[in-house]
Amino acid sequence: MRAILVVVLGAWLTACSPAQQQAPTQSPQSPEAVVRAVYDAATQRNAHNQTTNVDDLPLSEALKTLVRQASDVAQANDEPFIDGDPVLDCQDCSPLSAVAVTTTSQPANGRATVVARFTVAGDARVETWDMVATPQGWRADNIRGGDGYNLRQSAEEEIRQASKSCAETRGAQDAAQLVAQCVQVSPATHPPCNAANSCGVIEAEIRRSCGLLDAARRPAFCTEATDEAP
Repeated sequence: MRAILVVVLGAWLTACSPAQQQAPTQSPQSPEAVVRAVYDAATQRNAHNQTTNVDDLPLSEALKTLVRQASDVAQANDEPFIDGDPVLDCQDCSPLSAVAVTTTSQPANGRATVVARFTVAGDARVETWDMVATPQGWRADNIRGGDGYNLRQSAEEEIRQASKSCAETRGAQDAAQLVAQCVQVSPATHPPCNAANSCGVIEAEIRRSCGLLDAARRPAFCTEATDEAP
């Protein structure tokens, strides 16, 4: 009987005791804080002559998928989709200064707009971040530059152009010339040398094939193709 009373008393005391204090839940970062963290990291990389890659950015799943598709298309054409630092809007970025990040459109309906202003080599830059609320926090659904650059539109255009034939993008005559050059140097039995392919696919095959030839057998257009390679 005594043992039962002890157990009951212990349970009663536990029930009546104040609830154990729980660790406070961490508030999600604001859109502005997310973008500011991006530029803080970019500033550190820039100080060590490093660039920020698109993989380093907090993108929405939709934009991340779009950029990945565009990058795959560009790689198939042997060219980069993003050539430079997407955060600092430059290629060979000199030390930057005067970085300021502000929210220009407060969060509403899961959307917000954040603007980053900074200076690279004395040149003032402005980048606008269209932010969207996700289960993982605020993410960039687009990045727009003051010079008209638009990451989402660029990715969509890269994908759209890849679906067009060389004849459609450059005309039948230019496409036929590329095909003739491709056939002249390519040992491939598969059909990369075809005007129905994109010009990028044909040009990539020309560059690849020219690289397989020794100098004595290399046509003059090989030098031009190599010089134009990214």
